[in-house]
Amino acid sequence: MKNINTKYKIGFTLVELLVVISIIGILSSIVYASFGDARKSARDDIRKTDLKSMELAVRLYKAQNGRYPSACRGDNKWSGNVDGEYKCPTGTEYIVGLVPDYIAALPSDPKGVSGTGYIYAVSANGADYKILSIYVEKKYVTSYADEFARCDKSYGIDYCDTVPQRNAYAVYSAGTASW
Repeated sequence: MKNINTKYKIGFTLVELLVVISIIGILSSIVYASFGDARKSARDDIRKTDLKSMELAVRLYKAQNGRYPSACRGDNKWSGNVDGEYKCPTGTEYIVGLVPDYIAALPSDPKGVSGTGYIYAVSANGADYKILSIYVEKKYVTSYADEFARCDKSYGIDYCDTVPQRNAYAVYSAGTASW
């Protein structure tokens, strides 16, 4: 008896290729989702850093000028680089007189989409200020003990409520914690 000469095909079947592609797709979507969360956390960290930089700049301004800087829309009014009611007139900085002597440039939100950004308000006498990042993605404020809480719990429940506002960060002088 002679052996029948059989030809072996080398390669993968269509089903095997589809299974491998499916597995790679599932793994890449898991990695992408994790990477997306890391990017959100990183942008929240940038927001906190931006607020601390602006806080330092306005305090330096006050040390040299005797009052906190004015807002672009006037004192006792929220001004910012956010679209809508807080928007400053074209070409003006939302914290007047801060750039370039106290800070190189006023920051804008790292996500850079409509509805995100920073707003600033100062009292009429220039003795108190508050700066808010009005958009938080991942690292929410969960306690009044958080240094970026919008309200200082020492003001009591009448001003602060029982739960801190989670989706915004704030830095402020002592007299404005209840704004």
